[in-house]
Amino acid sequence: MTGPRRRLAVAGGTAVLLALSACGGSVGGGGDTAAADQEPLKIGFLAPITGPAAPEGIAMQQGFDLAIEDINADGGVFGQPVEVVFIDDQADPATATQAAQRMVQQEQVDYIFGTITDDTTIAAANVAAQAGVPMSQAIATALDFCSPHFWPFGETPTQLLTDLVPQMVEQFGPNVALVGNDYVFPRTYHEVARQLVEEAGGTVVAEEYSPLGTSDWQPVITKLADSDPDWILSAVVGGDAVSFVKQADQFGLLEGRGLTGVSVDQQFYPALGELLDGRTQTVRYGDQVQTEANAAFVEAYQEAYDTQAPISGVAGNAYVGMRFIAEAFERAGSKDADAVSEQMGRLEYEGLTGTVRFDATDHVIEAPMFLTTIDGGAYTVEEELGVVPDEQTKDCA
Repeated sequence: MTGPRRRLAVAGGTAVLLALSACGGSVGGGGDTAAADQEPLKIGFLAPITGPAAPEGIAMQQGFDLAIEDINADGGVFGQPVEVVFIDDQADPATATQAAQRMVQQEQVDYIFGTITDDTTIAAANVAAQAGVPMSQAIATALDFCSPHFWPFGETPTQLLTDLVPQMVEQFGPNVALVGNDYVFPRTYHEVARQLVEEAGGTVVAEEYSPLGTSDWQPVITKLADSDPDWILSAVVGGDAVSFVKQADQFGLLEGRGLTGVSVDQQFYPALGELLDGRTQTVRYGDQVQTEANAAFVEAYQEAYDTQAPISGVAGNAYVGMRFIAEAFERAGSKDADAVSEQMGRLEYEGLTGTVRFDATDHVIEAPMFLTTIDGGAYTVEEELGVVPDEQTKDCA
């Protein structure tokens, strides 16, 4: 690498940036087995780099772009550079639907990677499933979506909370307030949390939600404060997470109380700084995890984006996820969706922080988790948790 640079899907390959317009053409992009030796692998990358979920979208894009650069530096897939078609979905389901339709119908992508919010992911995943195009996402998810070709790399609420909740009850006390944005993931995240709180002998004393894009959190903060919790579990996301935590501090909610949840994830540290220091968080990816592969990734990431800020978990997941997908295509030896998905369910890949694999039946990702303490931007590993099981009854195969 020759110096700091800011990528926009994608260095090292061919990038196509699309504005949305009327879609046309025939459905395709997953079943042309004979073309594998002639045509480059084409990935449709869908992410909100504007709108309320932009912090997560940009982080995902950064990890994804580094993966594409490294894949192409290693010879690409099928001996050719991977191509990327990128569309900003703005965290809007209608835009995500149109984007996915364009990707499969006009661009004839072989795989879709994205997006961030559950509603946009479901919108795109439905399009992909109908077209027979495999798809993955990379952020924590509570999606109740099942398809033979849908492979989510994001952590489930059970994986994130199983060890975190008992730790918080022990450290701060039994009374917890739940707060989040009003869509699928925060509500499912809190359903899991409520059960774990009760199992740990605690009590949920408040539960509040507000729409994505909320700027004034004072009414919610007042209700949370009135419940007098020992600690707060926040599923407030995107730019809202920054607004909520800053206002919670301003109005005294955080004084003497614990705070954890997705609002203390790495991508928010540059904006929140010392408000997150001393907090506890469970992560799958952390830049402080000591492996040779992770050290190389951290060095490349810091140089590429000219940053010393903590690297987001969604960036790490996106990097590992795209490398995993590329390996599955190579092992399949074709672009056929069935052949690729068969390899996705079989593959064990040595990621940045340990071995990554899927349960071939329910498509739940299995990878090591880590309990961390935040200190000066470092998410320091306090305990290696190993693979946290999340056995689900759905049969995606």
